Amino acid sequence: MNRIKVGILVAAGIFMTALPAWAVQQSTRSSNLKFFRTNNCVLCHSRLTEPVRVSAHFYQWLNSNHEKHRVGCEKCHGGDPMAKDKVAAHKGVFNHASAESRLHPSNINTTCRECHEQAVDAFVTSDHFQKVLKDDGAPNCTTCHQHMANSVVYWPPDTVKLCAECHRENGSASKSLDVPRKGGDIVAAFTRADEVIDWSFYLINEGKKRRLNLRAEESELKKLQGILEAAKLKYHAFDIERSREMADQAFNSASRIKNSLAGRGL
Repeated sequence: MNRIKVGILVAAGIFMTALPAWAVQQSTRSSNLKFFRTNNCVLCHSRLTEPVRVSAHFYQWLNSNHEKHRVGCEKCHGGDPMAKDKVAAHKGVFNHASAESRLHPSNINTTCRECHEQAVDAFVTSDHFQKVLKDDGAPNCTTCHQHMANSVVYWPPDTVKLCAECHRENGSASKSLDVPRKGGDIVAAFTRADEVIDWSFYLINEGKKRRLNLRAEESELKKLQGILEAAKLKYHAFDIERSREMADQAFNSASRIKNSLAGRGL
Protein backbone atom coordinates (compact mmCIF):
# COMPACT_ATOMS: atom_id res chain seq x y z
CA MET A 1 0.00 0.00 0.00
CA ASN A 2 2.80 2.44 0.91
CA ARG A 3 4.57 1.69 -2.41
CA ILE A 4 1.43 2.66 -4.30
CA LYS A 5 1.13 5.90 -2.32
CA VAL A 6 4.79 6.76 -2.76
CA GLY A 7 4.51 6.05 -6.47
CA ILE A 8 1.60 8.45 -6.79
CA LEU A 9 3.48 11.11 -4.88
CA VAL A 10 6.61 10.80 -6.99
CA ALA A 11 4.61 10.78 -10.21
CA ALA A 12 2.87 13.98 -9.18
CA GLY A 13 6.18 15.55 -8.18
CA ILE A 14 4.85 16.68 -4.82
CA PHE A 15 5.33 16.53 -1.07
CA MET A 16 9.14 16.33 -1.35
CA THR A 17 10.59 16.27 2.17
CA ALA A 18 7.11 15.81 3.65
CA LEU A 19 6.79 12.47 1.88
CA PRO A 20 8.07 10.20 4.69
CA ALA A 21 5.71 11.73 7.25
CA TRP A 22 2.81 11.46 4.83
CA ALA A 23 3.54 7.83 4.08
CA VAL A 24 3.87 6.90 7.74
CA GLN A 25 0.70 8.70 8.82
CA GLN A 26 -1.34 7.27 5.95
CA SER A 27 -0.17 3.68 6.34
CA THR A 28 -2.93 2.66 8.74
CA ARG A 29 -5.90 3.85 6.70
CA SER A 30 -7.02 4.59 3.17
CA SER A 31 -6.01 7.95 1.74
CA ASN A 32 -7.77 10.42 -0.53
CA LEU A 33 -4.43 11.50 -1.97
CA LYS A 34 -5.54 10.86 -5.54
CA PHE A 35 -8.57 13.10 -5.04
CA PHE A 36 -6.42 16.02 -3.83
CA ARG A 37 -3.52 15.72 -6.28
CA THR A 38 -4.75 18.78 -8.22
CA ASN A 39 -5.60 20.79 -5.11
CA ASN A 40 -2.83 23.35 -4.77
CA CYS A 41 -3.80 24.22 -1.19
CA VAL A 42 -3.03 20.64 -0.18
CA LEU A 43 0.05 20.30 -2.39
CA CYS A 44 1.68 23.53 -1.23
CA HIS A 45 0.92 23.21 2.48
CA SER A 46 2.12 19.61 2.52
CA ARG A 47 5.60 20.89 1.61
CA LEU A 48 5.75 23.59 4.28
CA THR A 49 7.94 22.93 7.30
CA GLU A 50 7.89 26.47 8.70
CA PRO A 51 6.17 28.15 10.43
CA VAL A 52 5.74 24.99 12.46
CA ARG A 53 2.14 25.81 13.42
CA VAL A 54 1.14 26.17 9.79
CA SER A 55 2.86 22.87 9.02
CA ALA A 56 1.11 21.19 11.95
CA HIS A 57 -2.21 22.56 10.73
CA PHE A 58 -1.81 20.56 7.52
CA TYR A 59 -1.15 17.35 9.44
CA GLN A 60 -4.16 17.98 11.63
CA TRP A 61 -6.24 18.14 8.47
CA LEU A 62 -4.52 15.05 7.09
CA ASN A 63 -5.87 12.95 9.96
CA SER A 64 -9.24 14.65 10.22
CA ASN A 65 -12.76 13.60 9.30
CA HIS A 66 -12.72 16.38 6.72
CA GLU A 67 -9.85 14.77 4.82
CA LYS A 68 -11.55 11.39 5.03
CA HIS A 69 -14.65 12.89 3.44
CA ARG A 70 -12.66 14.78 0.78
CA VAL A 71 -13.19 18.24 2.26
CA GLY A 72 -10.25 20.44 1.32
CA CYS A 73 -8.84 23.59 2.93
CA GLU A 74 -10.81 25.96 0.69
CA LYS A 75 -14.20 24.65 1.80
CA CYS A 76 -13.74 26.30 5.21
CA HIS A 77 -10.98 28.86 4.75
CA GLY A 78 -11.84 30.13 1.28
CA GLY A 79 -9.23 30.62 -1.41
CA ASP A 80 -8.74 29.08 -4.83
CA PRO A 81 -7.30 25.53 -4.83
CA MET A 82 -6.71 25.69 -8.60
CA ALA A 83 -4.57 28.84 -8.47
CA LYS A 84 -0.80 28.35 -8.65
CA ASP A 85 0.06 31.89 -7.61
CA LYS A 86 0.23 32.40 -3.83
CA VAL A 87 -1.69 35.67 -3.83
CA ALA A 88 -4.43 34.33 -6.06
CA ALA A 89 -4.65 31.10 -4.08
CA HIS A 90 -5.19 33.03 -0.83
CA LYS A 91 -7.79 35.45 -2.18
CA GLY A 92 -10.72 35.43 0.23
CA VAL A 93 -8.69 33.86 3.06
CA PHE A 94 -8.70 35.95 6.24
CA ASN A 95 -7.53 35.46 9.80
CA HIS A 96 -10.32 33.84 11.81
CA ALA A 97 -10.48 36.93 14.05
CA SER A 98 -11.54 39.05 11.07
CA ALA A 99 -15.26 39.58 10.54
CA GLU A 100 -14.63 38.80 6.85
CA SER A 101 -13.35 35.31 7.62
CA ARG A 102 -15.53 32.30 6.91
CA LEU A 103 -14.33 31.02 10.29
CA HIS A 104 -15.26 34.07 12.34
CA PRO A 105 -17.81 33.16 15.06
CA SER A 106 -20.48 35.23 13.32
CA ASN A 107 -19.94 33.37 10.03
CA ILE A 108 -18.92 29.88 11.00
CA ASN A 109 -22.45 28.53 11.23
CA THR A 110 -23.02 29.51 7.59
CA THR A 111 -19.73 27.88 6.60
CA CYS A 112 -20.47 24.64 8.46
CA ARG A 113 -24.06 24.55 7.19
CA GLU A 114 -22.84 24.01 3.62
CA CYS A 115 -22.27 20.37 4.64
CA HIS A 116 -23.89 20.00 8.08
CA GLU A 117 -27.30 21.46 7.35
CA GLN A 118 -29.40 19.63 9.93
CA ALA A 119 -26.98 20.14 12.81
CA VAL A 120 -26.58 23.85 12.12
CA ASP A 121 -30.31 24.36 11.63
CA ALA A 122 -30.78 22.87 15.09
CA PHE A 123 -28.00 24.98 16.60
CA VAL A 124 -29.35 28.31 15.31
CA THR A 125 -32.56 27.74 17.30
CA SER A 126 -30.58 27.74 20.57
CA ASP A 127 -29.90 30.48 23.09
CA HIS A 128 -26.20 29.82 22.53
CA PHE A 129 -26.49 30.93 18.92
CA GLN A 130 -28.19 34.17 19.94
CA LYS A 131 -25.19 34.89 22.16
CA VAL A 132 -22.86 34.09 19.26
CA LEU A 133 -24.63 36.76 17.20
CA LYS A 134 -24.01 39.23 20.02
CA ASP A 135 -20.32 38.27 20.08
CA ASP A 136 -20.87 37.21 23.69
CA GLY A 137 -18.24 34.46 23.74
CA ALA A 138 -20.83 31.69 23.52
CA PRO A 139 -19.87 28.29 22.06
CA ASN A 140 -20.09 27.77 18.31
CA CYS A 141 -19.53 24.73 16.09
CA THR A 142 -15.79 24.57 16.67
CA THR A 143 -16.12 24.71 20.45
CA CYS A 144 -17.15 21.04 20.50
CA HIS A 145 -15.95 19.84 17.11
CA GLN A 146 -12.76 21.88 16.81
CA HIS A 147 -11.79 23.44 13.53
CA MET A 148 -11.50 20.32 11.35
CA ALA A 149 -13.59 17.81 13.29
CA ASN A 150 -10.31 16.10 14.20
CA SER A 151 -11.38 16.06 17.84
CA VAL A 152 -14.99 15.82 18.95
CA VAL A 153 -16.13 15.82 22.57
CA TYR A 154 -17.49 12.29 23.10
CA TRP A 155 -16.22 11.51 26.62
CA PRO A 156 -18.55 12.62 29.47
CA PRO A 157 -15.80 14.11 31.71
CA ASP A 158 -14.57 16.19 28.77
CA THR A 159 -18.13 17.39 28.18
CA VAL A 160 -18.48 18.38 31.82
CA LYS A 161 -15.19 20.28 31.70
CA LEU A 162 -16.16 22.08 28.49
CA CYS A 163 -19.60 23.15 29.72
CA ALA A 164 -18.14 24.24 33.05
CA GLU A 165 -16.01 26.86 31.33
CA CYS A 166 -19.13 29.04 31.41
CA HIS A 167 -21.58 27.14 33.65
CA ARG A 168 -19.72 27.59 36.93
CA GLU A 169 -19.60 29.88 39.93
CA ASN A 170 -18.60 33.35 38.73
CA GLY A 171 -18.82 32.10 35.13
CA SER A 172 -20.76 33.80 32.36
CA ALA A 173 -23.61 31.30 32.82
CA SER A 174 -23.52 30.85 36.57
CA LYS A 175 -27.32 30.53 36.81
CA SER A 176 -27.22 27.07 35.20
CA LEU A 177 -24.70 25.17 37.27
CA ASP A 178 -26.34 21.81 36.58
CA VAL A 179 -25.67 22.03 32.84
CA PRO A 180 -22.17 20.44 32.88
CA ARG A 181 -23.44 17.35 34.71
CA LYS A 182 -26.47 17.05 32.45
CA GLY A 183 -24.33 17.55 29.36
CA GLY A 184 -21.96 14.79 30.42
CA ASP A 185 -24.88 12.48 31.17
CA ILE A 186 -26.37 13.07 27.72
CA VAL A 187 -23.11 12.19 26.00
CA ALA A 188 -22.97 9.02 28.09
CA ALA A 189 -26.59 8.29 27.13
CA PHE A 190 -25.73 8.64 23.44
CA THR A 191 -22.79 6.28 23.84
CA ARG A 192 -24.74 3.48 25.49
CA ALA A 193 -27.65 3.83 23.07
CA ASP A 194 -25.30 3.66 20.07
CA GLU A 195 -23.57 0.60 21.48
CA VAL A 196 -26.68 -1.40 22.36
CA ILE A 197 -28.15 -0.69 18.92
CA ASP A 198 -24.93 -1.92 17.30
CA TRP A 199 -24.99 -4.97 19.58
CA SER A 200 -28.55 -5.74 18.55
CA PHE A 201 -27.73 -5.44 14.85
CA TYR A 202 -24.85 -7.85 15.40
CA LEU A 203 -27.23 -10.38 16.94
CA ILE A 204 -29.64 -9.94 14.06
CA ASN A 205 -26.86 -10.65 11.57
CA GLU A 206 -26.02 -13.78 13.52
CA GLY A 207 -29.67 -14.77 13.41
CA LYS A 208 -29.79 -14.29 9.65
CA LYS A 209 -26.99 -16.81 9.32
CA ARG A 210 -29.39 -19.27 10.93
CA ARG A 211 -32.14 -18.12 8.57
CA LEU A 212 -34.27 -16.70 11.35
CA ASN A 213 -36.97 -14.21 10.43
CA LEU A 214 -35.94 -11.05 12.29
CA ARG A 215 -37.40 -8.45 9.96
CA ALA A 216 -39.61 -6.94 12.67
CA GLU A 217 -36.68 -6.51 15.07
CA GLU A 218 -34.51 -5.05 12.34
CA SER A 219 -37.21 -2.57 11.33
CA GLU A 220 -37.68 -1.47 14.94
CA LEU A 221 -33.94 -0.95 15.39
CA LYS A 222 -33.82 1.29 12.33
CA LYS A 223 -36.59 3.39 13.85
CA LEU A 224 -34.60 3.62 17.08
CA GLN A 225 -31.56 4.77 15.11
CA GLY A 226 -33.72 7.58 13.75
CA ILE A 227 -34.85 8.52 17.25
CA LEU A 228 -31.25 8.60 18.44
CA GLU A 229 -30.17 10.79 15.52
CA ALA A 230 -33.06 13.14 16.31
CA ALA A 231 -31.90 13.21 19.95
CA LYS A 232 -28.46 14.33 18.81
CA LEU A 233 -30.01 17.14 16.79
CA LYS A 234 -31.90 18.20 19.90
CA TYR A 235 -28.54 18.25 21.66
CA HIS A 236 -27.21 20.60 18.97
CA ALA A 237 -30.14 22.85 19.83
CA PHE A 238 -29.12 22.53 23.51
CA ASP A 239 -32.51 21.06 24.37
CA ILE A 240 -30.89 18.90 27.01
CA GLU A 241 -34.05 17.60 28.64
CA ARG A 242 -35.68 16.31 25.45
CA SER A 243 -32.36 15.06 24.10
CA ARG A 244 -31.84 12.89 27.17
CA GLU A 245 -35.40 11.54 27.05
CA MET A 246 -35.03 10.45 23.42
CA ALA A 247 -31.60 8.90 23.99
CA ASP A 248 -32.96 6.89 26.91
CA GLN A 249 -35.96 5.82 24.85
CA ALA A 250 -33.66 4.47 22.15
CA PHE A 251 -31.48 2.71 24.71
CA ASN A 252 -34.31 1.07 26.65
CA SER A 253 -36.15 -0.13 23.54
CA ALA A 254 -32.96 -1.42 21.91
CA SER A 255 -32.03 -3.19 25.15
CA ARG A 256 -35.34 -5.05 25.11
CA ILE A 257 -34.69 -6.16 21.54
CA LYS A 258 -31.15 -7.21 22.43
CA ASN A 259 -32.35 -9.20 25.42
CA SER A 260 -35.06 -10.86 23.36
CA LEU A 261 -32.55 -11.89 20.71
CA ALA A 262 -30.15 -13.18 23.34
CA GLY A 263 -33.00 -15.18 24.83
CA ARG A 264 -33.35 -16.93 21.50
CA GLY A 265 -29.80 -18.20 21.74
CA LEU A 266 -28.10 -15.52 19.68
